[in-house]
Amino acid sequence: MSIKFVRKHRPRAVVDMAPMIDIVFQLIIFFMVATTFKSTTGMELKLPGAKNVSQISESPLKITINSREKIVIGEMVVNIDELVPFIEESAKSGKNDRKSAIVYGDKSVDYETIIDVMDILRGAGFDNLELAVDKKK
Repeated sequence: MSIKFVRKHRPRAVVDMAPMIDIVFQLIIFFMVATTFKSTTGMELKLPGAKNVSQISESPLKITINSREKIVIGEMVVNIDELVPFIEESAKSGKNDRKSAIVYGDKSVDYETIIDVMDILRGAGFDNLELAVDKKK
């Protein structure tokens, strides 16, 4: 004859994960909405507008022109006279093998300055030059 002992079932501690998952998703949404991304240029530009615009498919060299004395390439700020050696040096070092560039020019920049920059780029072998504009509504 055997004796059967009745075991009392102790309740196990269970952590419900559903509220934690909800909180994590809310945090993700909050950070996605609240995050500001760094813009491509470090200066305020008023680009001219155009109705017919197209998207650029590749990643070209970005040149921002604020004045004849302030031309920004990446993080470097140069003037028009320093632009020629800088472009030639980068072409020799092989940094810009894509040979395409996009020129961001403020509305107030002289037309001559933009043409001079584009002429320097053409002389350095850049065959695909684009001008950045804002789309007119």
